[in-house]
Amino acid sequence: MSKFIVLVISSFTALIVLSGCNGMNSKPAPRKVTVVKQTIIQKASAKDIAKVIRDEKLAQVSNMPEKDFVVYGEGIAPMDTVSPAQATALAKRAAVIDAYRQLGEKLFGVRVNAKETVKDAALKDSRIVTQVNGLIKNANITENSYKDGLYTVRMELKMSGARWKEIFSY
Repeated sequence: MSKFIVLVISSFTALIVLSGCNGMNSKPAPRKVTVVKQTIIQKASAKDIAKVIRDEKLAQVSNMPEKDFVVYGEGIAPMDTVSPAQATALAKRAAVIDAYRQLGEKLFGVRVNAKETVKDAALKDSRIVTQVNGLIKNANITENSYKDGLYTVRMELKMSGARWKEIFSY
C-alpha cells in the first residue's frame, strides 16, 4: 500500500509540474489590434477659416491696429474748355483718378513692361508701359483745393488690421 501512495503522490506532483501552474501570475494572451487610417478631405472657405480663428482665438486678429493710406492726387484744367466750371470739374476728375491710381500702386503694386529698340549701336525706340490693377473700395476725399488751374485732392483709405490680413497676407 505504501507503494500505491508513493505512486499517487508522485503522479500528482508530476501533473502539477507539467501543467505549468497557471495560477496567479499568468498573463492573458495579447490581443491583436487593427488600426484603420482614414483621410478626411474637407474644403473650407476664407469665411470659415476666419470664423474658426476668431472663435478659437488662434490669432490676435482683433488686436491689429487700423491701417491708414493717404495719397494726394493732382489734376490740371485743360485749356480748351467751354467754361471755367467745366475746367474745374475736369481738373477735379483728373485729380481723383490720380489719387485712385496712387492708392492702387501702394496696395497692389505696379506692373512695368519695357521695350527698347537699338539700331546701329544707338537707341532707336524706348517704350515703358506701367499698369496698375486692383479694386479700391471705401476711399474718402478728405481735402480738396483748386488754385491756378491745378486741382489737388487728399484721399484716405482706412482698413482694419483684420481686413488687411484677410486680403493681403500671402
